[in-house]
Amino acid sequence: MKQSNTIKQQQAQRILELFAIARQRYLDTGGNPRCTPSGLKGDDYMTDEEKQEALILGRQIFTQEYIDNRKSPKI
Repeated sequence: MKQSNTIKQQQAQRILELFAIARQRYLDTGGNPRCTPSGLKGDDYMTDEEKQEALILGRQIFTQEYIDNRKSPKI
């Protein structure tokens, strides 16, 4: 179990790195440091490979059970 958590932490760290790279690209192109890009295609500052990697990592970190629990209202 501990190894699983370590792997998830490494995966989460990699996603943060990908977002930091995209953020820096945004700033390098004159983006407003107080705003974030829309994230729409062409305004996300990630390469297609980086987007694919982030998507795969996100699916590995956040299981479907976790996602379902976050969507359902808690009463």
